[in-house]
Order: sequence, then structure tokens, then C-alpha cells
Amino acid sequence: MIYRLKITLTGSRPSIWRRVEVDGNISLGELHEVIQIVMGWEDSHLHQFIVNDTYYSTPYPGMADWEIMEYMQDANEISLQQVAVEVGVRFTYKYDFGDSWEHMIRVEQIKEPEAEVLYPICLTGKRACPPEDVGGVWGYEEFLSALQNKQHPEHEMYSEWIGGTFDPENFDLEESNRMLSYLDCYKIFKREKALLYTDRQGQYLTFIYYYAKLYGYPPAQADIQRYFGVTGPSVNSMLKTLEKRGLISRVPRQARSIKLLLSPEELPDL
Repeated sequence: MIYRLKITLTGSRPSIWRRVEVDGNISLGELHEVIQIVMGWEDSHLHQFIVNDTYYSTPYPGMADWEIMEYMQDANEISLQQVAVEVGVRFTYKYDFGDSWEHMIRVEQIKEPEAEVLYPICLTGKRACPPEDVGGVWGYEEFLSALQNKQHPEHEMYSEWIGGTFDPENFDLEESNRMLSYLDCYKIFKREKALLYTDRQGQYLTFIYYYAKLYGYPPAQADIQRYFGVTGPSVNSMLKTLEKRGLISRVPRQARSIKLLLSPEELPDL
């Protein structure tokens, strides 16, 4: 499934934001790369995602012994669709723990991919990304004030620091999408029903659909185990496979959280 996300730099006035569409199966580590490109950052500082009370980041060489990694989970090991299971979900992306650039990410839409469209794609956005190391939101405001006022005591210093002119209203959509095309997760989304799942996987998917329709909530692993007459590890292995292929999503450590990511029309008969 394709996720439409609005990424807004918290505290920016007027608002600095981007709207993107990405494959829900990408990892948070890959989403970090997308955000860096569309916002205009240089990926020269640490970052983290905050989802509820859980923190995710991308490990770098030498970070294993850092105190900060004691409470961090690997952003490469969890997908967007696992942490954002429905429209309206919000979570935080924080970049540069010194300047503390916080971004609010909101899921605006979850939809079927459009044939031959390349994802990720930036749809639109407003205003330029602040310069790195400018001092956060408040430092950026002071920077703009000084740059736009030749009588400001720090006008010359900031002009030299930025290396010339700076247009706070400029956002280059075409360049953002050009840069996205270099990412490993950039691909044409071709959905062919015959390749979505095996016969056995299709039976599991259809059971999940009808169980939720009948009871109003998803099945637990034990329900699936009883219906198919298989072992617990077998069910767990199947669910991991379905999740990896982007056919279902689950919330970590939450029972009955299976969410089907296919439409009923794409399911076989049970």
C-alpha cells in the first residue's frame, strides 16, 4: 500500500512542509533518507523517530557503546506500515539533537499504488529548508531577520556565513524528486495479483479478512492456529512472511493488531 504523508517542521512560522507518497513497506531507516532529501537537510547529524514512547534510529559505526543507543531500536528493522497502521496516525522525526529540528509526520491517506508511478515521490511543499547549524527554529528566525535587514548588527556576518543570498520561499520540487530517484527504495510499483501471494498465503489472508468482518476485531495467532490446525511457530512464520511482503501490518507487542493491507477484491475464496 502507498502512504501519503505530510511532513511539517514543528514551530516554523510560516509553516515549512512537504507532502510525499511512499511505499508502506519501506523501513523507517529508508523513510529517514526520504525526509532528508525532500526537506533539504544534509544528513550530517543524528536523528530519531519517536512513535508513542518508542525511539528508532539508524545505527552508525561506533554508536553501539553510546548511552543514547540503550533505548533506541533499529530503524532498519521496522517498516512504516508497522508503526502507522491507519490514516490520521502522527509521529515525530527529530533531526540534529543540538538544534533540535522536530518534524510532525501525519498519515493523510493509505491507498493502492498507481501503476507505473515511481515511489517515493514528493507531491508538493512550501518554503526552503533552514540552513544546517543555524540554531534551531529560533536561530532560523534570527538568521532571517538579520539577513533581510541591512541595518541589523549581524547582517554582514550571516551574509558571509550563508555565502550570498538565501530565499526562504524557495522549494525546488523537481530537484527533490530527482534526488529521490537515487534511493535504493525508489521503484515502479507494479502489482500483479498472481505474484502477490501463494495459494497458502492467500488462505491465511482471506481468513484474517473474514474473521475481522465477523467479530469486529482481528484474529489472534491462536485463532489462526486452531483454524488451520498448525503449530504456533508455523503461524508466526507465516505472519512474518505476509508482513515482510507488505500484505499485512502488525503493531509490535500488541495482541490482535493484524491489519490487512489488501482490498477484498484481491483475496481468493476461503
